[in-house]
Amino acid sequence: MDKKSLYLIIGVVVVVVIGATAFLFGRSKPVIQLSTPPIPAALPANAPAIAKAVMSRSIDAKGNATGIATTFNAKTDKLVYAALTLKNATKNTKLSYTRYLNGKYVDSKVAMLTKDGITTFYFPFEKGIGNYPKGAYTLKLYVNGRYSQSLTYVFK
Repeated sequence: MDKKSLYLIIGVVVVVVIGATAFLFGRSKPVIQLSTPPIPAALPANAPAIAKAVMSRSIDAKGNATGIATTFNAKTDKLVYAALTLKNATKNTKLSYTRYLNGKYVDSKVAMLTKDGITTFYFPFEKGIGNYPKGAYTLKLYVNGRYSQSLTYVFK
């Protein structure tokens, strides 16, 4: 085979390779359609719920929050409360929280209501030995395992 034929064959191979590459990369890419997560079913209007939640320094005889605040003193505030106003609460309604300090998990708790018609409830937080750890707290509240709302408060 002479040089001219060899160059011709190499040229044809190069053209075929370049053409095939252009064809493969020039094609439109398949569209990947991501499914959206299902929207949770709406709760019935009469489902137990937290109508209002606040942090407070005390609770009155009727179970209502007094001394409502979002900033507390780590040395002098010995007991603080997450005070909840409930609607449509029934016996065996499960109230729970998960608490975080500066974004890190601290603790969680679950409470079960023991009778129908309870309209106020509170989670008490009492400091142990020493002062409360200073920082920003987030309290995520749940009703029957379903997220309801969050409270944020600070100990200085």
